[in-house]
Amino acid sequence: MAANAYSLATLVMRYVFVGIMIYILARIIYHSISEYQELHRALRWLKDGYARHIEFLPPYDTQEGGYVLVRSNLIGRSPRCDIYIDDRSVCRRHALLFEKGGEGYIRARGRAKIWINGQRPQKRTALLHEGDLVRLGQVEFHYKLKRTPWEEKA
Repeated sequence: MAANAYSLATLVMRYVFVGIMIYILARIIYHSISEYQELHRALRWLKDGYARHIEFLPPYDTQEGGYVLVRSNLIGRSPRCDIYIDDRSVCRRHALLFEKGGEGYIRARGRAKIWINGQRPQKRTALLHEGDLVRLGQVEFHYKLKRTPWEEKA
């Protein structure tokens, strides 16, 4: 009787293990395809000559020409963020910049505060317009949709 229970437990564990492995593999494939589509979309924007940018004001303008945004960009003090800001006034994961329906938005994360053109937004998620001045802690940047020249890399 004990041998049958052991055999049954072993069989169940095999199927559970296989199921978990299939789930992990499916998640990896899904995220890989999503990342590929997002990068392909950003390249298409650049080839069309338009891209969403943020340009930091001094002294945080460390990247000439600003940062090109893709569908969603996490901005904060953590090195794991898409846009890393080394300033104590910025939270580790301060805000999410994202695009939805052709419009740009910013959403504060956690207890982080954002200001747009010197005013706090009424809601946690705010619509961004061309040229808006956004402040996260002591760091300010301009949100822009600008024409950029496309250079094909060999």
